[in-house]
Amino acid sequence: MRRIDKDARALIEGRLERADVDISFNQWIALKVIRDGVVATAGDLSHELNITTGATTRMIDTMEESGWIARTRSGTDRRVVGLRLTDAGQATIDAVAPIVVGTWNDLITDFSRAEVDQFIALLTRLYNAAEAQLGKETRHLKDAAE
Repeated sequence: MRRIDKDARALIEGRLERADVDISFNQWIALKVIRDGVVATAGDLSHELNITTGATTRMIDTMEESGWIARTRSGTDRRVVGLRLTDAGQATIDAVAPIVVGTWNDLITDFSRAEVDQFIALLTRLYNAAEAQLGKETRHLKDAAE
């Protein structure tokens, strides 16, 4: 899976570069997960993208400078900085989506619809199993520490 991710990212990054789009694939994913409500804070984004907090801060700075997102301060805890997609961010998602989706469609072009559906179902099962196992191990480690 790591090698597929690496190669797919390289394809998408190359296509973004050739399209002269001033956004990285990671930034596009960040915009999508902010828009979709998967993440709400810088910490959430760091965890979701599996990048360091420093890299996350730099990414947020760049996206804010580009006008794609806005930072919002929590009314109850000033340390918490929320992230909100702007109209320009939505327009960027929309403009880049055909490149990203087109790349994935090119990768699965030789698969039948049934194979694609089965692949998605299997990946979903694997993802759910990994999440469940991680939850069990996290709880076990937490219980052992107490």
